[in-house]
Amino acid sequence: MKLIWEKIKKVVLWRPDMRLVAVLATLAMLLLIIPLLRIALYTVPWYDDYNYGKFVKNFLTEEYSLGSALRGAKYCVRTMWYAWQGTFSSIFFMCMGPFVWDTSYYYLGSLFLILLFSVSVYVFTGVLLRRVLKAERSYSLVLQAAAVAIAVVFIHSDRAGFYWYNSGVHYVGMHSFLLLTAAAWVVLLIGKKTWSSILLMIWTLIGAVLGGGANFVTALQGIVLVVSIIVLGAFLRNKRCLLLIPSAAVYAYALYINVSAPGNNVRGAFFQGLDPITSIMRSFSEGFLHMWTFTGLRMLSAMLLILPVIWKMLKKVEFNFRYPGLVLLWSYCFYATGFTPSLYSMGDPGLGRTLNAVKITLQILILMNEVYWLGWLQQKAVKMEIINRDQERKAVPFMFYLGMGGLILLIFAVDPYQAHHYSSFRAYYYVHTGEAYEFYKEYLARVEMIENGGDIVVVPPYHFTPAPICVSDLFSDPAREENASMAGWYDKQAIICKTDDAE
Repeated sequence: MKLIWEKIKKVVLWRPDMRLVAVLATLAMLLLIIPLLRIALYTVPWYDDYNYGKFVKNFLTEEYSLGSALRGAKYCVRTMWYAWQGTFSSIFFMCMGPFVWDTSYYYLGSLFLILLFSVSVYVFTGVLLRRVLKAERSYSLVLQAAAVAIAVVFIHSDRAGFYWYNSGVHYVGMHSFLLLTAAAWVVLLIGKKTWSSILLMIWTLIGAVLGGGANFVTALQGIVLVVSIIVLGAFLRNKRCLLLIPSAAVYAYALYINVSAPGNNVRGAFFQGLDPITSIMRSFSEGFLHMWTFTGLRMLSAMLLILPVIWKMLKKVEFNFRYPGLVLLWSYCFYATGFTPSLYSMGDPGLGRTLNAVKITLQILILMNEVYWLGWLQQKAVKMEIINRDQERKAVPFMFYLGMGGLILLIFAVDPYQAHHYSSFRAYYYVHTGEAYEFYKEYLARVEMIENGGDIVVVPPYHFTPAPICVSDLFSDPAREENASMAGWYDKQAIICKTDDAE
């Protein structure tokens, strides 16, 4: 009995080295991403994928080459800019999805979105931690892995964000590019090497075009962010803020091209939006109303899990955490801007795909503020001689990780909306049950029926509709846009979806 007690005591008192924690955190992050990548293999084109991809497909029919595809993309961007919307950089990626070469390549678009998003969050948080705070690598790796896991697992809509390419690249994809551009802006502001500054400036110019021509949430938040960084640099008398001016100017011009497109007026005729002032003011209330929906106990538990890691990391950080209230105020205002475009254009907070971008911004801001406020509290405690930063830092006890892991599992177990709140679990479930595979088989059978059918094809509805990858089904009315878009892709006069016993 004594021997058992000693072993238990040893486990309870064990304080794992932070390098080991970093390795385990990275492995946990990868394990959470794997189910998302696995179910991506069963994704299929839908609706606007066909509408935008058809432009490039038509050009590829004449000449199967990259140059021909790019000419088709240019034609699509120009047409949509005049006829529907000004988001030219998003439209370019929409019509240049992998499926335009062959629909069997559709899954590559989902893999691209998941990996791009994960890398962008990892890089951006790494820049803030390593380059700005000068944090130790092991601590930074733990927090970077946590940031990616939180952003990926708690995404507002995995279906609209990862598995419907047209929707995902428009919001999650473009927001990922903005994060990478923002990381470059930060490094330019605090960096010193000339050769790397040149490369970073080139990327920020490209990123400015991508951000300025993206969806209005990303486009608006990007211009606010770059102006904020320049103003901060000027306030700190950092001359390197001048390096951001070229990309800020390009961004402003790209944004102007975006919002001034004649197609925006065409699209706007279908919606009733609010006036600019009302949209801005209501954005703050919408931000408050969506706060708990975007966070909840699952986000709070994640913040508690990384809290002691942040606290230990900050003991060797020399950054001066001043004006936390001002940082929090700016953060909330910046988060609230995510609701303004939808309120102005449609009169509501936005669709699920739009809220993906808004929630991504909020999640990163929450983590940033957790670090900043803990840094401020620690420095206050040192000044008041409550703690001594020079004392040897002890690693976080293993029992804390074990206890927090148990709490997270408990929150997960009692959550009545597990499949909605946890994307990794939802992906695993539909792969494990075989529903994703069966859905994909039904899709392949449908495509075969369409390709081998006449000008008018009748197909049965799907029996399996796994939530992450099945956006919707076709309708019995061939005039519906969903039906017409697929019919146009396969050069059919009409596609009708109905059961055998339907009239």
